[in-house]
Amino acid sequence: MSEHQQIIYDTLRRVAEEEGLQIGAISDSSALIDSLGFRSLHIARILAILEIQFSYDPFASGDVPITGLRTVGDLCAAYER
Repeated sequence: MSEHQQIIYDTLRRVAEEEGLQIGAISDSSALIDSLGFRSLHIARILAILEIQFSYDPFASGDVPITGLRTVGDLCAAYER
């Protein structure tokens, strides 16, 4: 697992715990909404935390469409570009 992936997975676990969500195991194929139970507000919070962690917003330039963000793997790929 890359360092970026580890930070993203840890962030997902942290937000889930703080929000009282039981997310179970996380994999790149886990759907953020359908499998893990995150809602739009949770995802916005996750993205804000990751922007601070990485000092980078991959969605700001428009190169990565936020509408394509469906799985944990999509999220990891956005930050590994």
